[in-house]
Amino acid sequence: IPPAIDLTVITATCRRPAQLGSCLAQFRSQSLGGLRCEHLIVSDGIDPQARTLCRQFGARYIERPTPGGQWGSLARDTGIREARGQYVCFWDDDNLYEPHALACLYAAAVEADIGVVQTRYRCRTRPGQITIPRRWSGTFIKGDIDTMCVCVRRDLAMQELWEQHPVPTRPTTDWHWLERLSHH
Repeated sequence: IPPAIDLTVITATCRRPAQLGSCLAQFRSQSLGGLRCEHLIVSDGIDPQARTLCRQFGARYIERPTPGGQWGSLARDTGIREARGQYVCFWDDDNLYEPHALACLYAAAVEADIGVVQTRYRCRTRPGQITIPRRWSGTFIKGDIDTMCVCVRRDLAMQELWEQHPVPTRPTTDWHWLERLSHH
């Protein structure tokens, strides 16, 4: 029996109501066709505003009682464990998404372990837009991948935690997680 949900979109957040509200609205405006999606918001700490926003937008909400991990890594791990979809992807609450982003992302991954789509991305530290991955050759290249352009089969994603990092004092990045995941 196939899962009732095709894709779980995981958004880690922490006391950022304006960004989260925008992200929730973008999810709601997606043109999904027959794609069955859920939006799972994981708050890294108690956040009554996030809880209220999720209720208003109909998103599933999980609250970690205390902040943990760097850059939302423990919140992402929680999201992977709690996801109901066959595939998972990650949407940061401060990014902008095209109305067809989820359908394209899922189409790249369906019947594969990891799907990658090229995404135009405006980075806060660099002016203008960049495209990620820039030169997709089937190999993850450091600095060329962001989880917003990756869709992963959930059972594969569960094999690697975000919080595992080769240098415990440094935060886990998209690159580190995807590099470890690609070995599976």
